[in-house]
Amino acid sequence: MSESYTFQPLPLINSSLDISDNHYWNYHNIEELISCKKPLTASLDEDLFIAVHQMCELAFHQMIIDMERVLKTLAQALQDATDQIIGNTAEVCYFFRRILRLYEVVNTTMPILATMRAFAEFRTSIGPTSGFQSFQFRHLEIMSGVCKYWDGGTKNAEGKLHIAEIEFNQRYGEQVAQWFELYRQHNLTYYYQILINRAAGNSQAECLVNLQTNTNASAILQCFSAYDNLQRRFHKSHLGLAITQLKIVGADIGTGGTSFRDYLAKYDREEAPLFPGLEDIL
Repeated sequence: MSESYTFQPLPLINSSLDISDNHYWNYHNIEELISCKKPLTASLDEDLFIAVHQMCELAFHQMIIDMERVLKTLAQALQDATDQIIGNTAEVCYFFRRILRLYEVVNTTMPILATMRAFAEFRTSIGPTSGFQSFQFRHLEIMSGVCKYWDGGTKNAEGKLHIAEIEFNQRYGEQVAQWFELYRQHNLTYYYQILINRAAGNSQAECLVNLQTNTNASAILQCFSAYDNLQRRFHKSHLGLAITQLKIVGADIGTGGTSFRDYLAKYDREEAPLFPGLEDIL
């Protein structure tokens, strides 16, 4: 982190708050947090199912907060370039590396569901709820620079959308459109391409090799590469998990109406890698 950054105590958002009564259980809202789990059956595996997804969603929320700071400081570093490539990326990497740690948490947490034996106890009770509907994950993907690969992902053989996608579009469609516009020229892949365009070389491969000789550029390329790998791991892990759990209940269609093998493989087929060429040099 930049040595010039100094910390100052911030005032309370609510100035009337008495912090002398701010005990651990109050500050972290532990009881309210636990009560957020509302299983629909008596299955204890359903309790696990909800907990794992909520842990991932909390991680996504913090990743979004930190990604905003990554994009802001990355744009500033590119603007401050005195060597025609990029300025100091210490701040960028500070927040980016925390995102990587949080993504590791997600990639470690989600596979816990592979230990779940009793999916059949509650699968038919949860309706169309599906990881397809995670608006926070969509937000994070858009900030990363992905295209709308999930659009129409629940179409059946007749070309009709499943209720899971219809409801998602009704609830979050406008927000998603706003995110695409907001991050159209303010996302990871956009800034990656700017870096390549600034580097010397007659090909992308040459540009990337030359960027590796620039300390600031090399540091951010390492983060890009790690992020890309974690994102692909998440998609492949999700696919493996779906195969395992749906086999248990004898189903071939996900709760969101997707032919899950086709849909979950779509990201790797159409979007990955996010940062082409890095896999060849790092």
